[in-house]
Amino acid sequence: MAVRGTGFAMLASGSVQEAMDMSLIAQSATLKSRIPFVHFFDGFRTSHEVSRIELVEDDTIRAMIDDEQVAAHRQRALSPDHPVVRGTSQNPDVYFQARETVNPYYSALPDVLQQTMDEFAALTGRQYRLFDYFGSQQAEQVVILMGSGAEAVEETVEHLLALGEKVGVLKVRLFRPFSAERLLQALPDTVKAIAVLDRCKEPGAEGEPLYKDIVTGFVEQMSGEGARFPTLPVL
Repeated sequence: MAVRGTGFAMLASGSVQEAMDMSLIAQSATLKSRIPFVHFFDGFRTSHEVSRIELVEDDTIRAMIDDEQVAAHRQRALSPDHPVVRGTSQNPDVYFQARETVNPYYSALPDVLQQTMDEFAALTGRQYRLFDYFGSQQAEQVVILMGSGAEAVEETVEHLLALGEKVGVLKVRLFRPFSAERLLQALPDTVKAIAVLDRCKEPGAEGEPLYKDIVTGFVEQMSGEGARFPTLPVL
């Protein structure tokens, strides 16, 4: 959470298998999008877990990494062979304008990442989405979270579904740049109550980062025409 304002894309894994898969997906997506990635997962809970996984084959890695994109990335790197000036002193007004010029790259990244996930699925059979929903399509109560806790919540949801409960869980993969549009598309339109489980605690704040992103997403879509959620669920 401490790096969410750096401009890096942030991709979450919730298991040992996902940690391996997402590392390749992040590497491929960063070359395509030209946005640096932080691929993160739970320390100790996931990093020290002993688990059986399906290894990503070398042929899959070669298929996911484009040599031309690697060469282009290296060409943009600082080198005495083709010197450029970067990072000169700027006043706030000029610096702000420069930062605004990168917006198209961040706007395009969710689509680039989903396409990369689809390519990975075609090669391995393991499909991921920016926001993965599991549960009833008529769910009235949904938990939203990211990280290893999502696996425990999914098992709980599976048990409650067998008892006839209308519940679900939404796993957040892409945390930054946050795509509220895709998150709302992944939720069933019957949801009435949402519990957001954040990855941190910010004393003194009205809420934590993921919670605020989701509240903002709901409110903004309600202000537009043809809102999928005309009323705000209990959050």
